[in-house]
Amino acid sequence: MLEEKNLITNDGIRIAYYDTEESKQPILAVPGIGSTAILWEEVAKLFASDYRFIVIDPRNQGRSQRTFKGQRISRHAADLEELITKLNLKNIIAIGNSMGAANIWAYVSLFGYNRLQAIIDLDQPPKMIRDSSWEYGFKDLTWQNYPDYLKADLGNGIYAHINDEMFKKAKAESEKFRYFAEENYLCRIEHAMQDWRDVLIDLKIPMLVLAGQNSPFFDYHFAFAMEKLNQMISAKIIKNCGHLIQAEQPLSMYKEVMNFLKRI
Repeated sequence: MLEEKNLITNDGIRIAYYDTEESKQPILAVPGIGSTAILWEEVAKLFASDYRFIVIDPRNQGRSQRTFKGQRISRHAADLEELITKLNLKNIIAIGNSMGAANIWAYVSLFGYNRLQAIIDLDQPPKMIRDSSWEYGFKDLTWQNYPDYLKADLGNGIYAHINDEMFKKAKAESEKFRYFAEENYLCRIEHAMQDWRDVLIDLKIPMLVLAGQNSPFFDYHFAFAMEKLNQMISAKIIKNCGHLIQAEQPLSMYKEVMNFLKRI
């Protein structure tokens, strides 16, 4: 159903993306760091009857080119801008899992809201480092152990069973198109040091935060803390779910997103 396409960015990097190419309102999905478009397959099927579904493989991930260039959130946001411009997307529902949500916040901070209708954040707080101003950080990450803490194998964040067929495809994909975390380490530490609360406090469009109740990475209460930042933000908790909401609980995610879109 999802057909692979390619974009060559202005810094010469090949970015893979998948597009149902329907003449409907677009959903643009952005995986987290180290993840791929394959894990959005089930959720893409659910949205296909009502929306055009596009999912990108960020640089250094999935089928996109491996490169030392652009290991920063602003470059990932620029990649989104180039894809949006290439496809002339308007009235976009942007959905980001993990760092994918940060890429969308960076996009908003750099390029504004003109092409977006709404944002959905899948299990990503605005700040990864726990300190006196924010208690819901990534695992045990603090300024005292940053960035060395991020060198460890941090796991995949999965809690619930993933559809066997999709998991098999994702495993085969990862063996064919290997992800090298150590070669993308600069992106990981740059992602971890960001604080997006200034962007969210000023957010001009509705945003839904979905947190996995059993996420190994984050305390799901972060979602309610985000609600307090801006009346445009609403939060829901996905039960029996870890960090990869789109893969672990695609139907629950779909229902919550559809309810949110009906409300706005």
